[in-house]
Amino acid sequence: MMPSPRFLLEEPQVFLQWLADRRAAGWASFDDVDVAQIYAIAASAALGRHDGRDRLLLPPASTSGAARFAHAVGIDEVLEGECQREPTEQARTVTLTRVRRLGETEAVAKQIVDLTLPRQTHRDAADLYWFVLVELLRNVVQHSRDPAGGIVAAQVNDAGPYAGAPALQVVVVDNGIGVHEALRHTQPNLTNPAEALVRAMEPHVSGTFAEGQSGTVANAGLGLFFIAEMAKQTRGRLLLATRGATYFLDRTGSSESQPRLTNGDAPDYPGTLVVFETALSRVGSYDTIIRGIHELAGLRTPKRITHHWLRFEAPATATVQILVDVAAEDTVAAHQFVEQQLIPRLIRRESVTLDFRNLRVCTQSFLHALLHEAVRLAWARKVPLFVVHAVPTVRAQLEFVEAYSLGG
Repeated sequence: MMPSPRFLLEEPQVFLQWLADRRAAGWASFDDVDVAQIYAIAASAALGRHDGRDRLLLPPASTSGAARFAHAVGIDEVLEGECQREPTEQARTVTLTRVRRLGETEAVAKQIVDLTLPRQTHRDAADLYWFVLVELLRNVVQHSRDPAGGIVAAQVNDAGPYAGAPALQVVVVDNGIGVHEALRHTQPNLTNPAEALVRAMEPHVSGTFAEGQSGTVANAGLGLFFIAEMAKQTRGRLLLATRGATYFLDRTGSSESQPRLTNGDAPDYPGTLVVFETALSRVGSYDTIIRGIHELAGLRTPKRITHHWLRFEAPATATVQILVDVAAEDTVAAHQFVEQQLIPRLIRRESVTLDFRNLRVCTQSFLHALLHEAVRLAWARKVPLFVVHAVPTVRAQLEFVEAYSLGG
């Protein structure tokens, strides 16, 4: 008798091959599986969707450990299109959750981080994972074209190979068009899915603006670049499987390990599956990680700035002071905030002071949406924008937005 498979992130091709075989058969059961980590449960659920599109039948299962785990993390509710189940194990797992709208991304990311990583003991890891989740969920909503949205879940692994070095695994998965198709119209020179996957993890590459352009208000093309570099710097794992190609980076054994890339010669995923995992003890300083990634991204930013229009100081004369967190992490609201609050004043050549006192952690996408147009207008009208109470990491991110927005 063949041993039951174990779906562990250290060898994702075992799961992807099983899934390909089960898709060919039209149904799958976790009763035939020994162990399945959260990523495999979520990825299967995304294909067993209740709306019938490319549906993989997943009949109820209960006899194996993997089947009981799938039931515990809410696969039944997701398959039936119902509300997700409340988490049953604090600091252990977060049940499968559907995300369909941009306005949901920040709250869902915060819930996952709060449930899995007590901030008093894992502050830097909490900041890093919140960043990863917001960027991945935003990608699903903006690029996947999956009407059902994406599925997100999380699991703290602390047994077996994780004993003594607990790691948080987060997964975001959709049944959408895939990375190659998402980039095809704006990056017409891409010849295959593997090339598209590699390009998607480079800075300033996106399906929303053409190569060589400096981005749009809602997208700087930095999300996957930041996430890939976070996996490298924390010696973690990153799986990105999408239609036609799979990228797998595993730095747990060596900081020099190179990613494995397949291009149609091995099973992939009929949508986009992203899994991020790192040992919590390896996260170190979130601020240091962000600064290091900004330095790498900065090497690709044109250097044409001759004057800085973001001033990190209190203005000499009175200005209108605005608390920035009114639109935190909602890029649509951030753009509206700019149009209503900043642009009219800049057009009138009135300086504004932006107060960042309540924002310790921001994604680059949010800050880009907030200031990309405003910085360009400040340069055109020769009006400085003052910034106060920005922590060093946020200041570095703001300086990067200015360099990028004025450099292209």
